[in-house]
Amino acid sequence: MNSLFRFWQYASELKREERKGWQKRVEGRVESVADHSFAVALLGLYEGERRGYDLERILKLALIHDLEEAIMGDLTPQDKARRGTTGVEKDRERAIRELLLKLPPKSRPSYLNLWIDLRERRSKEARLVHELDKVEMAFQAHRYGKRTGQRKMRDLYESATKETNDPILRRALATIVKN
Repeated sequence: MNSLFRFWQYASELKREERKGWQKRVEGRVESVADHSFAVALLGLYEGERRGYDLERILKLALIHDLEEAIMGDLTPQDKARRGTTGVEKDRERAIRELLLKLPPKSRPSYLNLWIDLRERRSKEARLVHELDKVEMAFQAHRYGKRTGQRKMRDLYESATKETNDPILRRALATIVKN
């Protein structure tokens, strides 16, 4: 089977993988992991360009930041606690190895470096994508909160705020929380 098609199969799984945390809070259709990754990429494009960061790197990081969930599934914080940090990390590394095998051999080292950067947040681009991942979750929580009540989303706002150090992004979160 063509490696492009095999890689696409994983990417397409993200379109069907609904975000589990939303399923427990919101009635009806909830966003998929692909919906979320696309939104993080768009936020990264906007914010990265505004800051003069490496846009290619930001887009790659944003688009792959949850790609392993095509294999592992979307894990809630409760799922991660049940499996333990070590178990989740082993599963994540196994999934990334499997994904890397679907990439052209010459591309594997650069994508492995991207995943390492995401995990360790070495670059300013990886730190931005990490924080935008949390900010996007808060934006989505605000949107769902209009349907279900903002009180149900309070812990998500707190989590996003705790994980966000950038002053500009913290102001954006503060605006959401106030509204």
